[in-house]
Amino acid sequence: LIQSFKQVATYQNHTDPRVFDLGELTEQIAKSLRPGLRKRSVTFNVTCQPNLVFNSHPGPYGQVLTNLFLNATTHAFPDATSGTISINVQAAGDDAAEVFFSDDGCGMTSDVRRKAFDPFFTTSRDQGNAGLGLHIVHSIVTTCLGGTLDLDSEPGKGTKIKLRLPRVAPDGAAPDAY
Repeated sequence: LIQSFKQVATYQNHTDPRVFDLGELTEQIAKSLRPGLRKRSVTFNVTCQPNLVFNSHPGPYGQVLTNLFLNATTHAFPDATSGTISINVQAAGDDAAEVFFSDDGCGMTSDVRRKAFDPFFTTSRDQGNAGLGLHIVHSIVTTCLGGTLDLDSEPGKGTKIKLRLPRVAPDGAAPDAY
């Protein structure tokens, strides 16, 4: 919980932007997340367009994918139901990329969807969740990475989150700037 508070207050990784391939980084992050599915019947699919060169912040991007993954595994598949989590990364013109994160889990009601990015909002506080995961995602994407995100979810139809990220991090958007 304290670590989550720290992330909300300020991102702790003081790094300048660096050049990396978004698809390769996404694959590496997914590989590190797969062990979390060993005891679950959830399939994890990752498809990445090659050669998406970015000059941005790989650490915060990794935190975004990790938080989305943990949120999906915690909330989308209650009672150990089976399902699929997918990440699809593709170019969006010459200066951006889109990252589509989706699951075919239980979905969200319109009330939950409206509050999903609010700090401390959670549907499972009784399970020890602080309600900061999606708030941190929103903060990193919009502030540090200079992108946008859209959430689409309906009960019984899963959840889809689209991130649109510029290939070059905006000036003044260092991870320690928020």
